[in-house]
Amino acid sequence: MPEKITTQVAIIGAGPAGLSAASAAANAGCQVALLDTYARPGGQYYRQLAQGLTSHRPGALHHEYATGARLFQNLEAYPEITLYSGANVWAAESVQGNFVLQVDQTLYSENSSEKKALEITAQVVILAPGAYDRALAFPGWDLPGVMTVGGIQALLKSYRVRPGQRVALSGSGPFLLPVAALLAQSGAEVVGVFEATHPRHWLTSAHRSISHLDKMTEGAGYMSTIRKQRIPYKYGRAVIRAEGSERVERITVARLDADWKPLEGRNEELEVDALGIGYGFMPNTELTYALGCAHRYDHSQAAFFATHKHDMQSSQPGVYVAGEITGIAGSAVALQQGSIAGWAAAGQLGKVSQKVVEDKTDKARRELKHQKAFAETLNRLFTLRPGRFRWMTSETILCRCEEVTAGKVREAVREAKAQDVRSVKLQTRCGMGLCQGRVCGHLVTGLVADLTGRDPAEVGTFTTRPIVRPLPLGQIAGKGE
Repeated sequence: MPEKITTQVAIIGAGPAGLSAASAAANAGCQVALLDTYARPGGQYYRQLAQGLTSHRPGALHHEYATGARLFQNLEAYPEITLYSGANVWAAESVQGNFVLQVDQTLYSENSSEKKALEITAQVVILAPGAYDRALAFPGWDLPGVMTVGGIQALLKSYRVRPGQRVALSGSGPFLLPVAALLAQSGAEVVGVFEATHPRHWLTSAHRSISHLDKMTEGAGYMSTIRKQRIPYKYGRAVIRAEGSERVERITVARLDADWKPLEGRNEELEVDALGIGYGFMPNTELTYALGCAHRYDHSQAAFFATHKHDMQSSQPGVYVAGEITGIAGSAVALQQGSIAGWAAAGQLGKVSQKVVEDKTDKARRELKHQKAFAETLNRLFTLRPGRFRWMTSETILCRCEEVTAGKVREAVREAKAQDVRSVKLQTRCGMGLCQGRVCGHLVTGLVADLTGRDPAEVGTFTTRPIVRPLPLGQIAGKGE
């Protein structure tokens, strides 16, 4: 049977948003349970080294190391916070005014690990589960050695492992910069960084970035490292094919027009042993759907996000949201949203007055407005273009779990008259595998919208199941095995 735990505030996710929310709620006197999937807190942004590894220059692990270190110290400074690492929340529901979370926890020791089942009941929930890399499909994207840019960063940051010796990066967005610099510093040969957007798109957005010199300086620092290492950085290009026998060995880089459609006869072939792809991020919204929160479709980010009020409360009373599940905007936004959510939760519980909540969050709201403006500029700049669907052949796998090809999806739309994601799912089984559509969901939504001419918001996304994470049947039965 699971161990039953009661708390006032349960926070899911120990990245920037979750850590900030925990500090605020604990500062207000709330009892906090902070749950995170990883063995150590920090999320993707403040990712720490794996246990047993050390660094002589910990500040080199990530930008804004001091902010992360301060948040880690708060976990020890506030006895009100209990951290549950290695904790996967596999179900969440509202029960008689409280929220009940079913948790599969992995406890790590030096040479082993063990499983533990938890049932956490909380008066208020703050969801800050973050996001994961978005990959686009093309022939060979499922080969070994082809991974997300975030996966490469995780290998380098946490384990000091290079993904390969000759590495290429392809995608869209500023995340390519720090990963390319990190690869070069690790000793890997970066044969090219291929950014799908065109320089003229960058120029049209430059004037909106003048008031964010800190971000521009950070990007310039990464670009300086890339130039010093003589890494080719090419705009208006993308990897549209990967080939190899046991793993990726060759890639085809295409020049793209403004809509990302490959230009005929403008391809380049390169030999690599690893390829990183990343076209922005997708929010982890399984729990917001499970708790019945309302969502909106953002066309510039091509994803569904949880809606919220000014105090970060979702459409469901007592459920607050913070960070990337409200819109991909980076750590600076997540930190402010987490602080606002933490203080608002404390106000709801009566720990502080509404006047205190307003006073404590006033600065955060002003900073949030400033940082969101920059995030919105980036989202407009790196919006996905319709030409990406021309990278797929009929044989290109879309749903890896069920091995559903782009051709099968096109057939379901054109011959079976499927007009939305759920209908395509019934026709093809896409999204029914282990990942439950986390990888292929946005691909299917985009392709169906492109084929039918419908708005992606109408095409929809895969429905989240009550059990949002894979786990043993014995645990579902309450045995905790």
